[in-house]
Amino acid sequence: MKQPRIKIKPVGGVGQIGSNMTLIQGKQDTIIIDAGILFPYEDFFDIDYLIPNLDNIPEPSHLVITHGHEDHIGAVLHVVKKFPKIKVLASPFTAGLIRKKLEFNRHPHPITEYRHFDQLGFNDFTIDPIHVNHSIPETVGLLIKDIKEEIGFFFISDFKIDFKTIYERPFDFDKLIKHSKMLKKRVLLCDSTNITSSTKETPSEQDLIPVIDGIFAETKGRLFITCFSSNIHRLMTFISMAKKHGRKLVPHGRSMISYLNTANELGMIPDFQSVVKMTESVTPNEENIVVLLSGCQGDFRGTFRRFSIGEDSQYKPRPEDTVVLSSKAIPGNEKKITLLVNKLSEVGCHVITPQDKLIHVSGHPGRTDLKMLYEKYDPTDIVPIHGESYFIREHIDFIKEAYPKATPHYFLNNDELLVSDDLKISVFDGETIEPVIIHGKGIILEREKISERRKLATTGSVFISLKLTSTRAKVEKFSFNFLGLPTLVTANEEKFKRFLENYFIQINFKDEEKTNEELRVAVRRYFDQILGYKPTTTIHIL
Repeated sequence: MKQPRIKIKPVGGVGQIGSNMTLIQGKQDTIIIDAGILFPYEDFFDIDYLIPNLDNIPEPSHLVITHGHEDHIGAVLHVVKKFPKIKVLASPFTAGLIRKKLEFNRHPHPITEYRHFDQLGFNDFTIDPIHVNHSIPETVGLLIKDIKEEIGFFFISDFKIDFKTIYERPFDFDKLIKHSKMLKKRVLLCDSTNITSSTKETPSEQDLIPVIDGIFAETKGRLFITCFSSNIHRLMTFISMAKKHGRKLVPHGRSMISYLNTANELGMIPDFQSVVKMTESVTPNEENIVVLLSGCQGDFRGTFRRFSIGEDSQYKPRPEDTVVLSSKAIPGNEKKITLLVNKLSEVGCHVITPQDKLIHVSGHPGRTDLKMLYEKYDPTDIVPIHGESYFIREHIDFIKEAYPKATPHYFLNNDELLVSDDLKISVFDGETIEPVIIHGKGIILEREKISERRKLATTGSVFISLKLTSTRAKVEKFSFNFLGLPTLVTANEEKFKRFLENYFIQINFKDEEKTNEELRVAVRRYFDQILGYKPTTTIHIL
């Protein structure tokens, strides 16, 4: 098969929400757009996150980052470790976030900053960053044009259209149109996150300000707010309201402090010095404080969870407190957040959620916003990205209905979109490649180990240590302990001890491996008769 002019292959983020990473290849160039992580939907027993499998990716020369959310930058560390010569390009704010991540992991790597007015040049294509609105500063879409300027791809995985916001410029449609109108073919790779939402036009961040102002005015005691730490524009609203109402604002939680500090270092928060105070500089029971809690999704180690259940070392919930949830639950986290809201309600806190007041707006487009983008860019082809498989299908149907002049294309992770020299677009199915599980200090955890963890977590464990006689035929002495088994078992240790003593009389260890397995099976059967299930059993022979 003749080498295509351009090949686009998502290795993460299409067919799922998270781990965004897209491979762009020309005849000479290979680059990656974004390097994100995926938080597990199912219970993976305290693993940290998942990333795309990097083993099958040809070595890229550059990694171009569109914005600073974890599902777009969380895997940068793994990419630079895998490809140490790669050049990383990001906006100043995003670059600041990445540098802190790499420094925290003691693995610094050069980051080249680009601005929205720059053009990134390669052998086979150019990339023009197009400023868009989103829930984090300095988000861009990427207009990728082949070197002949015959075909262009507007890659815009996260965006909203906000003409009212006071915190950033509106979506730069003028630049997009100017740089794409001469193209023979215009392909749009576009955000599908909110395609099923009943909100057709995403509200502006500006719309929240009077509502938040009212909450500050009405609140007499302490005010606690949780939201996404990366939503700097939302945090700026809280800071300006704290200043207006004579309150101190305290960021609480590592990510909240880190994001705010990065924004402040770049001069993005005018009132930082006069309003923002660190936890150690305020008294926890002061009535005029506003505490920003990280971990708005109810994360197990998150500050919002610790505070809600009364385990935070600095702040305990009180009946006179007001707690504001200025974020939406990511699918799968609803139950965790509801449990925390219930805990706060039991204490007597006044809890305000997005169901009560307009205190959160999405960073993604509704259907009306998508149609506006179609009409402005006038694509010949549209490829839905950034969404679960169901969202991608729904987006395809919407394209057929709302913009039938464009050809929709369906592809998922590891599928390939190829552009021939005559500009014909073809999509080829790829093989399913499971993401890689990361745990602890960035260590890969094999999938079969999750099954072992599940067994340990659900059945408990029995550990038996044996010391054999010098002839290694009989047991000289033994010990055992239990983990995760009910008190019924530990209260009857003597009974289990007699079971083992009787069992050891009947056997010898001339065939150690065989006898070891027979003992393990016998112990599991013993507990099955008592508990109704078989705990994981480990025999250790000294």
